[in-house]
Amino acid sequence: MKTERKLITITTMLGAFWVPLIVTSANVALPTIGREFNAAPAALSWVISAMLLTIAMTVLPIGRISDLYGRKKVLSIGALILSFSSLLCATANSIVFLIIFRALQGLGGAMVTTTVVSIVTAAFPAGERGKALGINVAATYVGLSAGPFISGLIVDNFHWRGIFYLFVPIGLVLFFLTTRIKQEWKTSAEKVDIVGALIYAVAIFALVWGLSNLNSTAYAGWILIGGVLVLILFGLFESRSSSPLLDVRTLKSNRMLIFSSLTAFINYSSTFAISYLMSLYLQDVRGISAQYAGFILLIQPIFQAVFSPLSGVISDRAEPRYVASLGMTLITISLFFLSFLGTNSPILAVVILLGTIGIGYALFSPPNANSIMSSVEPKQYGVASGILSTARTVGQSFSMAITTLISSFYLGQETISAQTADLFVRGFQKTFLLFSILCLLGVLTSLARGKRGSIRQDPMQE
Repeated sequence: MKTERKLITITTMLGAFWVPLIVTSANVALPTIGREFNAAPAALSWVISAMLLTIAMTVLPIGRISDLYGRKKVLSIGALILSFSSLLCATANSIVFLIIFRALQGLGGAMVTTTVVSIVTAAFPAGERGKALGINVAATYVGLSAGPFISGLIVDNFHWRGIFYLFVPIGLVLFFLTTRIKQEWKTSAEKVDIVGALIYAVAIFALVWGLSNLNSTAYAGWILIGGVLVLILFGLFESRSSSPLLDVRTLKSNRMLIFSSLTAFINYSSTFAISYLMSLYLQDVRGISAQYAGFILLIQPIFQAVFSPLSGVISDRAEPRYVASLGMTLITISLFFLSFLGTNSPILAVVILLGTIGIGYALFSPPNANSIMSSVEPKQYGVASGILSTARTVGQSFSMAITTLISSFYLGQETISAQTADLFVRGFQKTFLLFSILCLLGVLTSLARGKRGSIRQDPMQE
């Protein structure tokens, strides 16, 4: 049993590391890709958005499929799809094909992201689950922080295509490790709600696209409203389905799942744009080199990776809502003080605040994930993981939408320069002030989730 769990830990760590590595690695390569394909910025943005959008649209249906037909099976197929699509990206001969292959990467990424969390939850008993999830979250943060660094080395010394070639052997190793796991986790082979999955995909596409383009496209607001209406339609449809993708009737009575998922959405909404804003502030306002700014921005994910396993252990022994709420409180305070940064603020203050946010994030994420995954029956772990992934992706889009909206209010179409630096800083300050208020709301929703319920059956007996 211990050997099996050790193999599961290593396998899921690799999966948790690999997907965010792929997501963030492309950022650094975009200027080079744009020059090679003579692509406009709008087209280049889809190199990033195509993968994120596909993940958001498919994580919940894939979570349900993995619950019904086998999480290990879905993980192994996802590893192969992600490896093959990475090879296609490396050999793409146009920006259009690269975007299409990135969308295919999103499908494989959704299969890996959803199953690694549900497998960890199913493989470890309640008393050890928080530590295992903490290790999983730490691997995710390492992937997020390593992506730009690794891709920068490859782009500078080789070619941007080398980034995607690198992902292929990683995926093959993940596939091999997955096949070595003896146990499979699945329930009865019920029908998959295909109509519900399509309605859900349309709703999420409209929500994410509408949020991301709220300030750049005139009709994005109507698309966003349409997404909300379709999401309501999805809820009504699922409440009447005999084999629902998402059991809305059970969800309505699950206070822990509702408030933990809402808190995750608020957390990502108030924190995802931090690295984007701080990168512009450090380089364009303070005149710091890209390499030095990159080292400063590494502080937050490093603290997250170091403290997440410890946070997971604490959440196994203490009430998760208190640990997660403490983390949200640290983030709230740090965001509030970031709103006071000016053109001459000490860089040490930036370092301290980013480090504190990293600790806060580490205290929040594993216990919150533990609360979500432990609030459902073992047969629903895949769906719960899909809900968590959806909250993350939509929250990230909402964070960028808020940032873009406020920035354009102060800067309009102007770029950041010595003449417009003060205007950027004013928008920067207002954005972080709004994020701190939003994060404070997250503290309240985190506390409102209630106490941890009774421990469910040993997952290994599922």
